[in-house]
Amino acid sequence: MAEGEVRKRQIHYPPIPNGIDYLRDVIDRLACESGEPSERDLKYAVLHLQAAAEVLLKARLREEHWSLVISKAEKTNLKKFEKGEFESATNAETVRRLVEVVGLDISADDKKTLLDLATTRNQLQHWGITEEANAVLTRAADVLDFLIRFLDQHLLPHLDTDDEETVADDLEEIRTGLVRIESYVTSRMQRLKESDLKGHEARTVRCPDCQQLALIVDGVANNCLFCPRDWTDPLELASAYDNAFGYSPAPGDVYEDSLVDCPDCDTPTLVLEVETATGDGPVPLCFNCAEVQDDLEECVRCGRLYRPTDEEAICSDCFADLG
Repeated sequence: MAEGEVRKRQIHYPPIPNGIDYLRDVIDRLACESGEPSERDLKYAVLHLQAAAEVLLKARLREEHWSLVISKAEKTNLKKFEKGEFESATNAETVRRLVEVVGLDISADDKKTLLDLATTRNQLQHWGITEEANAVLTRAADVLDFLIRFLDQHLLPHLDTDDEETVADDLEEIRTGLVRIESYVTSRMQRLKESDLKGHEARTVRCPDCQQLALIVDGVANNCLFCPRDWTDPLELASAYDNAFGYSPAPGDVYEDSLVDCPDCDTPTLVLEVETATGDGPVPLCFNCAEVQDDLEECVRCGRLYRPTDEEAICSDCFADLG
């Protein structure tokens, strides 16, 4: 190079290698040997994981047609798109277009995982956030798992040879790192099952935050041993559980919601189908009195659930009212 000549440098990150580079940074921050990344690493892992999701999902939209990436295609054109002068589709709209326009099969669970991450990222970037570290870690692992599957099925087969070589090392590190994160989650859950959760299986449910089967319902602390988080407001917990895991009633079902009033404690904290650590199938569990509400009947007069003492067809309130 001649004296005084300035060497030109360029940043070259096409969409797919760019998204994979974000994923590599996420793995570097989360897949530490202890399984417990710092708060700062968790913060940037969330931001970069969301960036990766946006880039990779929209890369697939672009393969279908560049206009699908844009929020309102009628307000731009190809020349502006190539310069980056446009507003892109929202996270929810991106997923919708992938499913309903492109025709990809993205499960309801994967959609929820992606949109939950987007919400966490927005909270973190714009307002700051206080959340249990392990909840963030497991959510990140779920999104990483989805994005690797998405890459394998919908993006990597279309890469040219140069880009394949560019991302090969990063992909190997990402896959290895994800195994380390998932191994941490698995080993920690196994330790809990063999110690603190043992004997509480009938009241142990999935935590709405970290999604692990590690929350002991006692109606007071309602403590998740994996996050860990205390749900001291049973109504908040019941609502969060119902939103995360409650069943969707079919047309004609007696109950239009899976969250109803408990006949024992008279609070709207009874979730009709709750998965517990017993593995015996869903049970109606009250998150306030912490009781499994078996043998309930529907009052033929008012429609409320009640537990008959004999063979009466109406609840005690209706008896009193008629008397």
